[in-house]
Amino acid sequence: MRPSSASPATGITLHLRVSPHPMHIEPISSIEEVSALLAENELPIADISLSSPLQFFGIRDAGALTAVIGLELYPPFGLLRSLAVHPATRKRGYARELVTFAESWAAAHGVESLFLLTTTAKQFFLGLGYLPALRDEAPAAIQATSQFSSLCPASSAFLSKCVAARDNPAVDGALSTSLDAPLASRSVPKG
Repeated sequence: MRPSSASPATGITLHLRVSPHPMHIEPISSIEEVSALLAENELPIADISLSSPLQFFGIRDAGALTAVIGLELYPPFGLLRSLAVHPATRKRGYARELVTFAESWAAAHGVESLFLLTTTAKQFFLGLGYLPALRDEAPAAIQATSQFSSLCPASSAFLSKCVAARDNPAVDGALSTSLDAPLASRSVPKG
């Protein structure tokens, strides 16, 4: 659907794209749902358990988990991981919105820099402002994670991004909204 609006002063018509796929990001506590979606996307699940230091956020479509992202927090560092979107719901902006949400949430919880490892999505993350990082210069907390130390191959791209509000004005504005409010009630508009 493309509503249009003509400006009487200029005669210019703007075409606005309205998303037919509204997004609602919520915390996900079901390890079974997360593991199934990650396995379907051929991502590691060996270290996911109720006792792991992971926080997952996701998007549901018709009640089913259709996209997910994970965070491990070790302030002032964090590990962004387990980004997966069900094949039937790709190309809707879910991955981008989940990353943006996770960055803001991490920054609000004391993370200054996020790190990630990927074998398939390097270009996607570079497009979101992540930069290549040297594995041997990774913070000790990140090196100690199972993703870094054993699950992701040495050939994985290792990337980082500053998400601290004081260093990143884009995050500063997002932090003005209360991220500590019930997360289940926070909707993210598709841009």
